[in-house]
Amino acid sequence: MEKQDLSNKNMHLVEDDVLGLAQADLTERVAEAMRAVSRAYVASVVSALAEHGFVGLTPATITLLAQLPEHGAQTVTLARANRRTKQATGKLVAELEANGYVKRVPDPGDGRAMLVRPTKKGANALRIGADAKIALAERTLSVLGQDELTRLYANLDQLERMFKDAERG
Repeated sequence: MEKQDLSNKNMHLVEDDVLGLAQADLTERVAEAMRAVSRAYVASVVSALAEHGFVGLTPATITLLAQLPEHGAQTVTLARANRRTKQATGKLVAELEANGYVKRVPDPGDGRAMLVRPTKKGANALRIGADAKIALAERTLSVLGQDELTRLYANLDQLERMFKDAERG
């Protein structure tokens, strides 16, 4: 009898291990699905911009351009906002500048610094990008419906807070 109880206990431990692996696998699949959706979303915006003649943009440069205030910002401020090094951000700014999306102008508040500002071409790209995002939002809503979309957002928000809390320790 004792042997059978021990066997049943071991079987439950194995089932728990399998369940734990299944949950870990599912969590990893959810994380991969979130990354895939994010990449597809950005690729859709890049594609819409290319259709309107805005070329030379990458997901990283689009993200930087989208966060650029109309009055401009210093590279170091953009770097902090994007959690990148100043050097990496400087390279992205140089790409945007080479393609005519931004320009560097002296910072009136700091004679040693330069501000990065969107050009007319950059502002037009932002407008087209915003229109593409609206179209994607409408399409997402038509596929999921308001209730599911609201529930999805709430779940993702909860996960984001959980991961940030875990990151803080």
